[in-house]
Amino acid sequence: MISKACHIINNMINLPFHFSDHMAENLDLSSKLRTKILITPLSPRKELKLRWEANLEKIYWGLTLADNPLSKKQMAKMLTASESKKMSNSQKEVVAYKNALDHIRNNWTGSREILTTKDILNIYDMSSKKVFGSTTSYFKSKESEVLEILKYIESGNDHPIIKAGLLQIEIIQLSPFENATGRVARLLSHLVLAQHGYDLRGLLVLEDYYRSDLTSFKKASKSIGLHSSATIWLEYFSLGVLKGMEKTLANIQNNKTQNLISTSYWKINERLEKIINYLENPNKKITNKDVQKQFGVSQITASRDLAKLTSMGILLSHGKGRSVTYTKI
Repeated sequence: MISKACHIINNMINLPFHFSDHMAENLDLSSKLRTKILITPLSPRKELKLRWEANLEKIYWGLTLADNPLSKKQMAKMLTASESKKMSNSQKEVVAYKNALDHIRNNWTGSREILTTKDILNIYDMSSKKVFGSTTSYFKSKESEVLEILKYIESGNDHPIIKAGLLQIEIIQLSPFENATGRVARLLSHLVLAQHGYDLRGLLVLEDYYRSDLTSFKKASKSIGLHSSATIWLEYFSLGVLKGMEKTLANIQNNKTQNLISTSYWKINERLEKIINYLENPNKKITNKDVQKQFGVSQITASRDLAKLTSMGILLSHGKGRSVTYTKI
């Protein structure tokens, strides 16, 4: 049996682990499932719907862990409507979580960039700053320890699932944020999986696994302190990835989709299709004024079109206010 020892960070984090048979089996089955899922034919329209639903699942189950009171249907309605200027903190959490997920998918999928402390603070800012405020000064006090965690994760030759699980639990143990540490840690595990192609093009959901059995989730998390080892946690985490992949494959093979929003939401008229086609060139971008000029529509109609394509996950917005531009994801 292979053993692996993590170094000690300021006597605060000591996460040795043994590469157990359970862990090895979970990783082997996950790798096989990943291959099967990625080679399964999937139409662009269905993949778009599945990814949207996966994001909703991540947001809903992830935020229920933080006691967000909104129902899944309420969240779905929010994500398919134009963003309101007046939102409660619960609503802000939904939008912020989605923005963080979009950022991870669009900037970290397949990326070989080395994750930095600045990137981690950026994930916090996107997912939590509007609700909890800035945490920069508090984070700075623990930045050196976070850097050591990142160096360790980067230097090892561990399986991507192991790296993702270790990063999540080490950030939770260190708690470098005054609030929302668990949320950021879970997002970071998605980031690592996305880097290595194990998030299944954004279709993998883990948050429902945590929430479905809070006793097991808490037991696995607390095992770190009880045993000074990450073995139990990594067995739990790798099993969660495996279960998430099994569910992803079932969703791909099943023709049913959730009925939380109207089927008309997915209909793309001729004007929307032309906007999409215009942006097929990766160097192209478009603005609200461009849409008005090209299609002879009002500012309100152009805004509605661009907002719909963005909420569907087809376009990505850049900037704020009148300077905002859009590119195809």
